Amino acid sequence: MSVFYGKLRENSNERGIIQAMKELIAKYEACNLECDGLTRVLTTVLQENNIPHTCMVGTLTITGTNEGTPLHFWIDLPDLKRIDYRARMWLGSNPDVPHGIFNPADFPSVTYKGHAIALEPLSPKLFAVLTALQ
Repeated sequence: MSVFYGKLRENSNERGIIQAMKELIAKYEACNLECDGLTRVLTTVLQENNIPHTCMVGTLTITGTNEGTPLHFWIDLPDLKRIDYRARMWLGSNPDVPHGIFNPADFPSVTYKGHAIALEPLSPKLFAVLTALQ
C-alpha cells in the first residue's frame, strides 16, 4: 500500500484527501519546469501511487481579456478537481488565476480547453534529472 493510501484512510473527507494529495506532490512545485515537464513529473508520481487522473493538453485563457497561452498542460482528477501549478507562470499571480489543486468552477474567469493525452511514467533517471532529486 502506498503512503498516499495510508493518508487517505486517515483523512477520508474531501479536505483530507486534497491535503494528502498536496503533501504527495508539493515538493515538485519548486522544480524549475514549465507546464509540460511538471505534468510529466506529477503523472509519474500519481501513477506510482495508483491515483486515477487524466493528463490534458490545450489552451488556457482568461475570459474577457483573451490573455492566455496557446499550449498548456494540466491534470484532471476524477472528482472534477484539477492540478495546475503553472497557470500563474503564464498568466501572472492574479488571484483569479488558479494554482495548485482546485475546483475549476471556483475560477469562472479562466477557461481550459483541451483533450486527454497519454503520458508514460518517466524513467527513474529522467525523473531524478527533472526534479533534481538523487
